[in-house]
Amino acid sequence: MKQTVYIKAPQCIEVTHHQVTLDDILTVYTSDKHIKNHILSIPFYTFSKGQNGQVVVSILKVIETIANCYPNLDINNIGECDFILNYQPKKKGEQIRETMFTVFLCMVAFFGGGYAIMAYNTDIGSKELFTYLSMLFLGNAKAGVLYLAIPYSIGLTFGMLLFFNHLGQKKLTKDPTPLEVQMRLYEKDIGTTIIKDVSRRGESIDV
Repeated sequence: MKQTVYIKAPQCIEVTHHQVTLDDILTVYTSDKHIKNHILSIPFYTFSKGQNGQVVVSILKVIETIANCYPNLDINNIGECDFILNYQPKKKGEQIRETMFTVFLCMVAFFGGGYAIMAYNTDIGSKELFTYLSMLFLGNAKAGVLYLAIPYSIGLTFGMLLFFNHLGQKKLTKDPTPLEVQMRLYEKDIGTTIIKDVSRRGESIDV
């Protein structure tokens, strides 16, 4: 009776070392722990050391690699049929660059968001609206503008927090934020496009 092995690979995998083994790209399940450990230790691909690299791999190549060592195994794939393997070597000062880039993005988001809100309020005439409401309810065009602007600003802030589901590093609920949903969809579309483009050019690692 053949030993059954189940393998699973995600759509996109990132490694920081140039010598890639199956342990870096696969989740493996089999009842025989010895076979599982040996499969995970099998060398699969080698990138040029120190240079960023990206390849598209067919799961058939992975199955062939395992079958060369264990020809009698029954191998079942329950993951992606094709996946992207990215090599991103660690470089000196990378953490500093990432921190500076993160700070820059935060600044752009903060000032850009503030400008967008001010432009929106100017476009819809918020000041004139507050003046009109103040005149309508209080009989004074100026006295009530500040009282209306304060709750409006507070409501706008809480509305944004609820919409993006974040308060600092904490989530208000366990649901993914709209930004996280869009990022996952974007990552999936990018991965699918890369795989299809490379496959059409016949540059993927296949049997």
